[in-house]
Amino acid sequence: MERDILEEVARLRAARRPFALATVVAAKQPTSGAPGARAIIHAGGEIEGWLGGQCVQPSVVRLGLAALADGSPRLLILSPSDEQATEEADAGAGVVQVPMLCASKGELQIFVEPFLPRIDLVVIGATPVARALARLGAVLDFDVWACDPEADMDSFPDATRLVSDLAALAPQLAAHSYVVVATMNAYDEDAAQAALASDAAYVGVVASERRFAALRDALAARGLPPDRLARLKRPKGLPGSARVPGEIAFSVMAELLDARRQRLGLDVDTSTETSAAPARETATDPICGMAVDVATARHTSERGGVRYYFCCAGCKAAFDAR
Repeated sequence: MERDILEEVARLRAARRPFALATVVAAKQPTSGAPGARAIIHAGGEIEGWLGGQCVQPSVVRLGLAALADGSPRLLILSPSDEQATEEADAGAGVVQVPMLCASKGELQIFVEPFLPRIDLVVIGATPVARALARLGAVLDFDVWACDPEADMDSFPDATRLVSDLAALAPQLAAHSYVVVATMNAYDEDAAQAALASDAAYVGVVASERRFAALRDALAARGLPPDRLARLKRPKGLPGSARVPGEIAFSVMAELLDARRQRLGLDVDTSTETSAAPARETATDPICGMAVDVATARHTSERGGVRYYFCCAGCKAAFDAR
């Protein structure tokens, strides 16, 4: 099972599919979970794998989807408590504590880690600024593409993909692409037009204010729709004037990092499915206080016209016996 899960992790990453990986990092017996147990939480809320007990899954799925939403890992602590069942979170530390009253009085600690597709940083041009951007992008965990007739592995040793011209590049651009035109007046209009015709999340041009205004006018004269033209950006980056290629690239990269922190281009699944799954309805188990996924709940009871949901058969039996 462990090997299968890791194989599936590799497959999902190769397919650029978002998912969260939950791993049991500590277990205090008695509990059915064991350190090293793993499960995958898919973007649609499905769980694949085994972590230990039916009542563990709703909390893991909920935190897995939250981790995919903000890109931050969590440590989930499921432990017994004699107090009122409430969920407590230390947001700064990324620790979430959830009472597990219906378990066998053991404890599980589960690390939930999101895996999101990497952003493609598409650098158009073979100028010194373009080469500096490619170097910085590789260091900062972008998947770097270089597009220019002169681009080769000698000039772009950090690139994962070389594209010879705009015609070949255009159909490869997607919502997880950040495009930076650094041709420095060579073929700015053609490059910007090709990028704006795609679904790229970010399209920027390295240019002076005057040159950028002239570029926008030229694209408008070509008939580029206003909504497409409005997406074109001139990276402002850091305050002050950057003068040499490395400084210019560093300033541009500051804006790209800010865009990635805001999750631009990261909320879209690259497959035919959407990663923005609808919110899953949960109910509170009236016996133990655990959150129960309504759609998949196996144990329910109805009383007074109200349906109750339970994490396990034991809680349902205790409720029905009242």
